Amino acid sequence: MSGIFRTIRHIVIALAGVAAAVTPLWFAAAGLGTRFGLWEYSFGLGTMTFSWGPPLLFTTVGLGGGALVLAIIYRLLFGQSNAPGAGGYVAAVAALAVGGAGLWYADSVRTTAQTLPPIHDITTDTANPPQFSAAMIERREDDGARNSVDYASKIDPRSERPLPQVQAEAYPDIQPIMTGAEPLLAYRAALGAARELGWRVTTASEDALMFEGTSTTFWYGFKDDVVVRVTELEQGGSRIDARSVSRVGVSDLGANAARLRAFSERVRSSLGEAA
Repeated sequence: MSGIFRTIRHIVIALAGVAAAVTPLWFAAAGLGTRFGLWEYSFGLGTMTFSWGPPLLFTTVGLGGGALVLAIIYRLLFGQSNAPGAGGYVAAVAALAVGGAGLWYADSVRTTAQTLPPIHDITTDTANPPQFSAAMIERREDDGARNSVDYASKIDPRSERPLPQVQAEAYPDIQPIMTGAEPLLAYRAALGAARELGWRVTTASEDALMFEGTSTTFWYGFKDDVVVRVTELEQGGSRIDARSVSRVGVSDLGANAARLRAFSERVRSSLGEAA
């Protein structure tokens, strides 16, 4: 009896250890494989992460819990001298920690998706958003972008309300950067901030006081395109407007708003002006 029980316990503990090691690698492969073009984002994110990911996490938690329970029962039935070594407990706890953390993160993402509107085009000027150049639009199309840059045609698919109205409610802090700096200085500060944030600037014109760039996420390699426009104010100073648009995905989970928020803070810091 003890021999059979010991064998089962060893198998479950071994599987728990394998699951604890493989599960993080699985999600890392899903994200990095997508980023480096090994497969489409629909497979890396949709299939590997959203479809196969939750069952994998539940299995990891189950194996961890099972290994821990079997180790405790074995110790109670057969005594301290036959108790499993520390490695068995480590494997069980590691599987529980890895699977539990993954499920917690998945739940937080789901909550965020339910809380925020499913939009992906955010701008500081909803009445007259900065426009992308033909070259940027062509680059987006060549890269397989599925989202349009036609701001006027966009609505929130959940509520079917106009995009400006939805953005104003969800992100009321996304506003133009009003600065006392003269336009060229404001432009250079904005361009510097974009580069500091890791955007790949593709078009930049001091004469037009505008530039474009692309921000690429580390995981999955999602690309969001940004255009920045600087306008001279009649009373002196400048107004800096920016727009960030995802190439794919209906909801950006707040990423574009967070990007413009970080950009605004970086520009104000560069200009020595408080928010």
